[in-house]
Amino acid sequence: MSFNLIDTAKGLFTDELVKKASNYLNESESGVVKAIASILPVVLSGFVNKVANHEGADFVAQTAKQQNESGVLSNLESFFGNDGGSLLNKGAGLLNSLFGNKLEGITGLLSNFAGVKNASVSSLMSMAAPAIMGLLGKHTSDNNLNTGSLTTLLNNQKSAINAALPSGLNLSSVLGNFGGIENTIAQHTHQQTGTADKKGNAMRYILPVILFALLAMASYYFKGCNKNPEMITTTTESSSTKHESSEVKKPTVNITGKIDSLTGDFIYNTGNMVSIDLPNNAGKLEVGEFSTENKLYKFLTDANAKLDTVKGNWFEFTNVRFKTGSSEITEASMAQLKNMVAITKGFPSAQFKIGGYTDNTGSEAANIALSQKRADAVVAELKKLGASANSINEAKGYGPQWPIADNTTAEGRAQNRRVAVNVKAK
Repeated sequence: MSFNLIDTAKGLFTDELVKKASNYLNESESGVVKAIASILPVVLSGFVNKVANHEGADFVAQTAKQQNESGVLSNLESFFGNDGGSLLNKGAGLLNSLFGNKLEGITGLLSNFAGVKNASVSSLMSMAAPAIMGLLGKHTSDNNLNTGSLTTLLNNQKSAINAALPSGLNLSSVLGNFGGIENTIAQHTHQQTGTADKKGNAMRYILPVILFALLAMASYYFKGCNKNPEMITTTTESSSTKHESSEVKKPTVNITGKIDSLTGDFIYNTGNMVSIDLPNNAGKLEVGEFSTENKLYKFLTDANAKLDTVKGNWFEFTNVRFKTGSSEITEASMAQLKNMVAITKGFPSAQFKIGGYTDNTGSEAANIALSQKRADAVVAELKKLGASANSINEAKGYGPQWPIADNTTAEGRAQNRRVAVNVKAK
């Protein structure tokens, strides 16, 4: 019997897993089931589209192998457990590599179709993508397939993908002819209505999409969201995280960056290199002009920059990150933490607080707990590297509170997953 990836993927979503996802996302089980039914063929269309060129085919083959070796298929429930946020973040990075700027539109339409929150669709897609990759990796390993054979396998799944897409779900306005989805729409329309009265039936599908698009455009206009989706905002004279409201701030100085497609982390472009001569013989730093170090230095040496005891003086770390699913700091983060220790020595009267943050995906309680562990880990590492106990005197995990970007976009969520430093005293 031929391999049917859709049917095999459906088998992963057991009643128990659906119930756990329902509780984790605070959605009805029927809503989760409906969302999954639409998510699976859409995600698979992303894989089919990806293997259309050699580079994409190599990416899918390699990622499928990695997911299979990671044991993802035997650990699906962990996506909706205490460490779910980190696993879902990594899945979000994979989705971004598949769909790019189409992802936000896909999420919105699937949310409307299934009657569940945008964030819930995003979480379910972030679990489905690595799960399907794991299935592909297992099938590839079991059958000793090479990249070319895997590409052929995926292309042969198009008819099954078409058949699996629920009737009435029109993604053509977002996807176009992406991974065979456009043909799926046509097939379902003709199967349900025949050739008579085509114009009326077409309008039946098109009108909801038009209305959704108009609403999205209106929201976009009135919120003033006219910035590049890869832009993050901060300021060189005051903090970029302000604990005064949960609203996203308007930009003052734009800093570019992009998402790492494998980790889901936001990678800052910190600008041209500048030299900082720290006082008290604390040394010289070579850092980017938009880096955390340079912003802290300017704030601490500016006599006119006053401490804000209400909102705080917060600066996001531009290069402090953690290993997936843990509070273990990556080796690449050490350079910035060592620079932070040098700053504490250059300004011995200054006092700092570390804050940890997440996006709004998943359980708020779990996000707060993870952000606290990560803030504590940064403080512990700073002290281990030589910072005095007096200079780094507090760590607080805020979870999804105080976002600095829009949580409805992959870029925004990546920016909101961060640690920051607050200057408590100069």
